[in-house]
Amino acid sequence: MEGDKSKKKLVEVTPGSEVVIDFVLSRKCRANVQLRSLCPASTVAFKVQTSSPDRFLVNPPIGTISPLSAITFQIILKPQHQLPPTYPRSLSDRFLVRTAALDQSDSTAPESINSWLSSRPPGTTQDIKLKVAFVGPSLLHHAVSCGDFDAVRKLVKRRNTILAGLSHEKADSLIQIVASSEHPFDMAKLLVELGLGFCQAGMNVGEDGGDAAGRSIDDAACVDNLRRTEAEESERGEAILTAARRGDLKQLESLIDGVGGTIPTFSDQYGLTGLHAASIKGHTEVVELLIRRGMDLECQDKEGHRPLHLAVEGGSVSTVQALIDLGADVNAATRSGATPLYTAKAMGYEDIARLLEESMAERECQYSYK
Repeated sequence: MEGDKSKKKLVEVTPGSEVVIDFVLSRKCRANVQLRSLCPASTVAFKVQTSSPDRFLVNPPIGTISPLSAITFQIILKPQHQLPPTYPRSLSDRFLVRTAALDQSDSTAPESINSWLSSRPPGTTQDIKLKVAFVGPSLLHHAVSCGDFDAVRKLVKRRNTILAGLSHEKADSLIQIVASSEHPFDMAKLLVELGLGFCQAGMNVGEDGGDAAGRSIDDAACVDNLRRTEAEESERGEAILTAARRGDLKQLESLIDGVGGTIPTFSDQYGLTGLHAASIKGHTEVVELLIRRGMDLECQDKEGHRPLHLAVEGGSVSTVQALIDLGADVNAATRSGATPLYTAKAMGYEDIARLLEESMAERECQYSYK
């Protein structure tokens, strides 16, 4: 195997440097990546590595590409029971495709390729870095409910068919979420500009087809509908917050199921959500339920406290462990700079401090390329 062969560009990747995955809760999600050889005479060996082996599989992770031909490998996201902490672009997930040209005498056995590519010195391979982006209706619904205009734009940019492909029922569900968002009319206008026809759900806002960017959303029926639904969602959200604070799991399930399984976006005057309240009270089962039903694991109050901060403050080891297991950011800082570990040490919770330190060490290892 000659090192000078790999100094030139050996392969090209389709579709580019970003892997876009259609995310669905609790299901395997897949994306295909094609490698096309640019070598007219040599076979190219490749190996795919990930920063998140606990979350992703690659099939096949190692292989060869015949001269001027192509091969497709599949990236598989294991079932996730909560939404990604960041989207569309993931800040923690990435892939590295390492390639090098083979000599005719070299073995093409996977174990041989793996060992050889891993031992190649810097500069003798073509390494391609791939970023990860998550898209899909569930993330669009979440972005709308959070009033995240930037995320909505980026989701539609990466999947420009996401709005046009909504059924009447899903379009109606999205509009109900718009009504409970922080700025319902601005969000409604943005969705119309991006291509959602509100008339699909029986509301005279925008139309299917044509340029909707300049259409008015001041239709009286639409305004009344949005305001009425917003008031109803606020009332339900307050009831969910109260049940979460009390740890009333049965009542909470009833309230969530009563609104179609979607938790309304609601927080009190301090920015505290039901997840914050359950975390500081140590209601572990409630915390797990709220996250399974789609509540943002990294939601913040007005001072920047996340649920993990408050679970630490409340001193519940089981709740802290549950949040860590569900993927909470153990390094998150409040607006004043306090991390969960700092809080645990300041309050003398040695068991929790040790738990956080162990989790930080484990994740540092997981994010290193293997």
